Amino acid sequence: MADAAVAAVRLEAEARDLSQEVRGVDALGERELQAILERGFEVAGLHPLREVRFPHRAGEPIRSVGTRCDVVLRPREAPLDLGDADDLDDDEPRSRDLDGPGLFDAVDPPPPPPTRLDPAEAFWLEVKSGSACRDLGDAGDLSTLPRRTTLDLARLAHARGIRHAAVLVVAFGPDEETLARDAHELDRHAAGQGLPTLGAIVRTFPITDRHGNAAALVAVIPVGRG
Repeated sequence: MADAAVAAVRLEAEARDLSQEVRGVDALGERELQAILERGFEVAGLHPLREVRFPHRAGEPIRSVGTRCDVVLRPREAPLDLGDADDLDDDEPRSRDLDGPGLFDAVDPPPPPPTRLDPAEAFWLEVKSGSACRDLGDAGDLSTLPRRTTLDLARLAHARGIRHAAVLVVAFGPDEETLARDAHELDRHAAGQGLPTLGAIVRTFPITDRHGNAAALVAVIPVGRG
């Protein structure tokens, strides 16, 4: 997971260098980074879904209401069983003909829908980003990253119906050593708050310095669950 994420972010950084983009990957907001990560997870065969309602919020009557997880990774291409038939995943097959059976349906009936996945079989990821350069707007401030990361770790640790979860941090700063040290400090900070973290998995690489950032970090901080 960490390798797929860092490969996706690095590929985007290199593409922006090649096309001489004014904005580097370090200027992107969290939603833009989520789209990049989603493509990387697809390439790695991790079957991502975005903006998935947590299982304990799935029964709410309005689809747009409820706490949602940024990215959910699945072991196979199948919809999640969130206990709400009306809250279908975006990739779940719909009826191909709403007007009735087609000419060849009796000869070649459609395949049965895939068996739904238990949410405990999936991996639930919250994404947080930050940049050492404070004038990048949506990229977020590194100084607030510990608080934002801790909040997401707490949400995942207390979410019912999921077994595998982590916060994925994408951050940008002056050098790789500083970013790696900060990532491990994030994990220690969360553990000091009583959260069941399992240690940060850290990847770093250099980037072209456009805005005062010369390095990128991708860190996965898994949540321990009983």
